[in-house]
Amino acid sequence: MSKRAIIVVSIIALLTVGTLALYIHGHQIPMSSSDSGNSAGNLHNNGYFFEMDGNVYFSNPYDSNCLYSMNLDETKPKRLTSMGVKYINGANGLLYFYMDSTSVGKGVGGLGNATNQYGIYRCKINGGDQTCLLRDFCGELSLCGEYVYYQVKTDGGSLNKIRVDKKNKTLVSSEMISPVCYDSGIIYYTGVDNDHAIHSMDTQNGDAIKDVLSGHCFFPIVHYGYIYYLNGDSNYSLWRTNLYSGETELITSDRVDCFNLNDQYIYYSYSNTDSPALRRCGLDGSGKVDLYEGVVNSINLTSRFIYFKVYGQDDVMYHMPLDGSAPASLFVLN
Repeated sequence: MSKRAIIVVSIIALLTVGTLALYIHGHQIPMSSSDSGNSAGNLHNNGYFFEMDGNVYFSNPYDSNCLYSMNLDETKPKRLTSMGVKYINGANGLLYFYMDSTSVGKGVGGLGNATNQYGIYRCKINGGDQTCLLRDFCGELSLCGEYVYYQVKTDGGSLNKIRVDKKNKTLVSSEMISPVCYDSGIIYYTGVDNDHAIHSMDTQNGDAIKDVLSGHCFFPIVHYGYIYYLNGDSNYSLWRTNLYSGETELITSDRVDCFNLNDQYIYYSYSNTDSPALRRCGLDGSGKVDLYEGVVNSINLTSRFIYFKVYGQDDVMYHMPLDGSAPASLFVLN
């Protein structure tokens, strides 16, 4: 073989190897044991909103709950899926969520309207490369490290996990426990079958389980060393326990239907026959104020807004700036 032919063959080989390497890299699913998805507070409230890398991804009630993206200031909305979603999670430029074709977006027809698509999906942040990780009827789900932990509703219910690259599908527990309270490798959850105490599951060490709190405790959220929860033995009032000292304290004696929190405040649905309201208080329960009168649910937070629904109005969403610059009003896309 001539020297020129050798050079040509070498160049072709290098180009082939380079192209193959680029293809493999482009189709690898990034994952890390330190990854986590949406906040526990949002996921306890159906995971309708999720903030990542300066954008908000949300389930749009005005378009059959299809997945949308928008800026933090609610501008430039864009539809990413043609079907309804909830329990939105994300990391490394990818989104994970439960999608259900029983809720189909406006103007969607043909194959997408005729097929029964449901299950856990993954896609890019622009909506591209939508991939079904699991075809099943699922409940709550959460991105925990390299795995999506999810509830299965069939056959009596269970907790399962699947790696984000669609491998290593595993049964975790025969209890249909919630995986949404995830913090530093640990899932905190309320027992289902044997008790209603709070337990921990170490996802980095074989999903080993330990007891955390006794009693009837619901909707745990871990934040800065405290675990916040509703105390079923105390009229569903809101409490917190220090995970290091074990010290327990009452946050509010109000009966609470649901709640969420950030670094400054707790937002909760005050359950009262005469004067139900969306209320806010400090993380220690101080400074209680009413933000909206009515029975609210699905309280979701981003860095700029609180979003919530009102009982009997499932097809709309309300919002309010966290800085208090405007009262609560209907969330309307700009």
